[in-house]
Amino acid sequence: MLEHLTLFTTKQADFLKFLKLKYHLYHLSNVFFRDLHYGVMAFLELNKIKSKYLEAEELTKKVIDSLEEANILKKVDKLTWVLHYAEFKKPATKPTPPAKPAAKPAAPAAAKPAATQATS
Repeated sequence: MLEHLTLFTTKQADFLKFLKLKYHLYHLSNVFFRDLHYGVMAFLELNKIKSKYLEAEELTKKVIDSLEEANILKKVDKLTWVLHYAEFKKPATKPTPPAKPAAKPAAPAAAKPAATQATS
């Protein structure tokens, strides 16, 4: 199974895009071992490669090592990493200005006095 490591190193960008679609990864987001593990298994399956659970787990460790060497993953603890991949930055959102206070309603038009008719 470790011979399939080249699939992940040669198609690293494709693998990361695949993970982003599957697990909604973003630049500076946390990534967990099991997410990577299941992502590796699904990526292998996508490439028509069968894998056993434990073999894929060993391969995942190697994939993580290569992503750490490329400074894409930064280790937080033994099962958690932070993703450093600028292509996955969330688009900047322009802050909305505070709402303006509602305009005061216009004063009702004053009623005009009725014209008096002269009676003769």
